[in-house]
Order: sequence, then structure tokens, then C-alpha cells
Amino acid sequence: MDFTPAPIVGGIQSNGSSPVTGKAPPMIFLLLPIFGLSPFGLFGNINIIIATFRKKNFRGKCGILICLLAIYDTICLISEVRGGIMVFYGVSMDRQTCFKMNIVYFWTQLISSSTLIGLAFDRLISVTLPLRYRSNNLAMMLTVSTLPGLLLSAVFTILGVIHWDEENAISPSCSPKGLLLSYIQNIANWTLLVMNASVIGIYLTGYIVLFMQRRRNIKQSHLQAVLTSHQRAMRSLTVFLTVFSASWFYSQFALSVLLKSNPNDMNGSFLPQTVQSLIMGSVPAALIVSYSQCYYVYFWTSSEYRTAFLEQLGCGKKMWKPKTFKTSVVSVTLQNMSK
Repeated sequence: MDFTPAPIVGGIQSNGSSPVTGKAPPMIFLLLPIFGLSPFGLFGNINIIIATFRKKNFRGKCGILICLLAIYDTICLISEVRGGIMVFYGVSMDRQTCFKMNIVYFWTQLISSSTLIGLAFDRLISVTLPLRYRSNNLAMMLTVSTLPGLLLSAVFTILGVIHWDEENAISPSCSPKGLLLSYIQNIANWTLLVMNASVIGIYLTGYIVLFMQRRRNIKQSHLQAVLTSHQRAMRSLTVFLTVFSASWFYSQFALSVLLKSNPNDMNGSFLPQTVQSLIMGSVPAALIVSYSQCYYVYFWTSSEYRTAFLEQLGCGKKMWKPKTFKTSVVSVTLQNMSK
């Protein structure tokens, strides 16, 4: 079985051509999203991590999962920047070297997808069992969210080591889409696609539950307050899910389905070459957006996150801390501005 050159940032070789169509989108489509958008993503993800450590109210189950996703996205962005530099300088390597270089990126993608499923379940539980949600164990939620991704990553890594010497040809590019044997890599790609499709399914289920609860017109005031709180969180995640579907899920669907849709050719597509080239050109931007979106989504949709982010930028609300100095006559209270 011949080694098929691995796609960079989801399907483009370092010479700019598509391994499926052979038609090259302009190189600017590859490098502009990586070097133009990645700094904004890194800035946002680091701010989410800092805000989680600074603010106690961001250290609940949902907040911790969001922080973990920011960490994973940071690793992915750094890996993409490194890949972009390799594309720019035309670096080639064999599959074994590529495996060693990108195995952390590969693990991060699977664990991140697993965490997204955990976050989706967290939101689903919050609207279906709002009272029990409060007592749900944080450690259990983190374990359930990350363990599947860890196990899948370990299985595919072991398979890669077992077949270490097979298909070890020199490739003009290196990415997580080309670390394993062709048939094992296809299974890994489809596993990733199914995991991300399940995220969309879980959120849609949550929306259906919310709609049904409104129809029932629950009269318990305490339960209504809890549901209202979680509905606000769901609205924030609606924007997140929309961007997620248009970026990360789109890129995985394009690579695993649209560009490999010919049943007579595992690496072929029934789409015209021009359309395939356009899809290839859009995938890098979609990937970078998916790794960069969280900060901007929560800045827009969450007043609590927005306040914390503005404070970190030094342009939030002024915080006044009263300090009292006692004298022999009176107690004088001074209010100092905390910068």
C-alpha cells in the first residue's frame, strides 16, 4: 500500500496542492489564516485560562470544561503555527518523524472532542435535571469528559507503533491526518467526525427539552429560577455551537466525507475539481477559527466573562475598596481606586 502524502491543516500539501484533486489553491489560503488569525486565538485562549484562575465563579463544572478547551485549543494553534512554518520553508519528512512531531496534536484533537461531548452533556443535564445538576460531582464530570478521548488516543497510538515500519515514505507535509496507516487513519478520522456530530445531537436534544419544559409551564418558582439561569447559558452555547458547526465540524466533514465521497476510490470525490479546490482552500481558515472562537463567543454572549476579560485588559469597571484610618477624633474612610 503506497503512502498517501499527509494533508497539512486538513488537506493541503506543502507544495499547495490537494492530495485528492492535485489542484492547488493559492498558498495565501494556507498561510494567511495560520499567521493572521492564530495570534487572536492565542490571546483569547490565554485570557480564558487566566479568568478561570482569577474568578471563583468560573471554576464550576461548565467553567472548568471551557478552560480545558481553551488549553487544548492553545496546543492546537501552536501546532498549526509550527505546521505553517514548515509549509513556508518546504520541510519534508517521513511518516515516523511526522508521528513523533504531531502525536501530541493528535491526542489533543481527540481529547478536545471528548471534552466537547462532556460540555454538551453538562448543559443537557443542567436543563433536564436542574436540581440534581447542583450536586453533580466535578471530578466525575471531568473523568467522564476526558477519559474516552484518552483511551481512543492510546488505542490509535498503539496501532501506530505496531505498524511503525509500514508506509514510511517521505511526505512533503505533516499533520494529524497523516500519522497512521491509511485504513487506520480513515477510522481515526471517522471517529473524530462521529464524536463531533454527537456534540450537535446532544445540544439539539437540550433545546428540545427546554422547549418542552416551557410548554409544561412549570410553576415551582425555585425551579423556574434555576431553569432561567441555565437557559442563559444555553443561549451562550448556541452561538458557540453555530461557530463550531461552521468551523471545526465543517472541516472534519469536508475532509472525511466531501473530499472522499467516491465509493470506487477511497481518496476520490464525486465533486468537480474546482469545488474540491475551493473546499480545500476554506478548510485551513475553518480550523483556525474553531481553535480561536471561545474567547470572542463568551465576550459577546456572557456578561460575567465580558466583565472579567475587560478587567484583565485594564478597562473594566473601577473597583473601589474602602480603607478606614482611625484617629483620636474621628474615623476617616477613604475610598481608593483599584486599578
